Amino acid sequence: MVKLYKLLQLIFVFGVFTISVQAQDACEVALVRATDEFNAGHFHAIPALLKDCIDKGQTREWRQRAYLLLSETYLLLQDPIAAEQSYLEVLKANPEFIADPSRDPIDLVYLSSKFTATPIFTIFGKLGANTSLVRPILYRNVYTHEEKYKLRPGFHIGGGLEWNYNDNLGASVEGNFLVTSYQLENTNVFGHDNAEMLDRQTWFTIPIAVRYGDSKGKYRPYGYAGFSVDLLLSDKATITYTDVNPSADPDEQPIAVSGESPLLNFKSKRNIVNRSLFLGGGVKYKMGLRYAFLDVRYSFGLSNVVNAENSIYDYTSDSGSSGFQSSGDATFTWAHVDNLFRMDNLYVSIGYSYPLYKPRKLKVSRSKSVSRKIKKQGNEVQQD
Repeated sequence: MVKLYKLLQLIFVFGVFTISVQAQDACEVALVRATDEFNAGHFHAIPALLKDCIDKGQTREWRQRAYLLLSETYLLLQDPIAAEQSYLEVLKANPEFIADPSRDPIDLVYLSSKFTATPIFTIFGKLGANTSLVRPILYRNVYTHEEKYKLRPGFHIGGGLEWNYNDNLGASVEGNFLVTSYQLENTNVFGHDNAEMLDRQTWFTIPIAVRYGDSKGKYRPYGYAGFSVDLLLSDKATITYTDVNPSADPDEQPIAVSGESPLLNFKSKRNIVNRSLFLGGGVKYKMGLRYAFLDVRYSFGLSNVVNAENSIYDYTSDSGSSGFQSSGDATFTWAHVDNLFRMDNLYVSIGYSYPLYKPRKLKVSRSKSVSRKIKKQGNEVQQD
């Protein structure tokens, strides 16, 4: 019984597939016939030949060809309203279709100048890796003689909305969640000890940018610049301190004893709201009507990240509380005092963008630019 049921399922699926293929073949035949009628000058018969297939719904490629034929037909029949409605359907089938004077009839090219499908908005998402570069403003650590900041890896994820002024120029706003970190090595603490701090932050950033990019081809490079508000969500650090005790005998190795701090909360020692400027660029890869992209960005920190007033103790808490006392552990137990510094960030991201195409009629047509383009192509043909 089970085998019979599966066999019936298989027959049903095969039947549906066969009917679908036959329907598509019949509509392809209808489109070929309509094209022949157009070439023969029998324009009035064409809408009726295509109506049934249009009503049933077809592939984007078929609908583009069919509505292009209808647009040309209605132009020749001097029915501008029907021609415009048909051309709008062309853009719904393929929002990136552009009439070409070297390929399409001139009247169709002029008709196309009245329309656009440029997406007003594009949504996008991305994720990737980052690294932070610390730029000291003022060195304040009195315990050590040598300090060195080192790069550490981080990651980020986010997304945003882009407003497109035209095919090339646009503006965007994003919301990104970041995890960043850096490492600080202190040597010769108190003349002979060493300390190493690993500081990790989480952020929510709101970048606003202006973008300019290519609008043609499979690979489309772009560049942008902008301003970001960076909100610090958390900052926690660990310090590994190595107490080096030199031996009285110069021939013997010094005795080194290491200890690691508990997780230290540095959020009270930081400014919550920070600002940065950034430059970036990348390349979009066209995937049908969507895009994958690779993006590189460098962010220049404008703000001093360290809250100088709270860098030793957390003065926002009660001075008699245990929290107030423990906030000074980084300095008095682990010999760390924050330098004042800014943070730059380098981001490498991959992402996916989804243009929200909106085929529509322009308030002002681009017929003048079309005329110039046709004239230019004509001059090039004459020169050849």
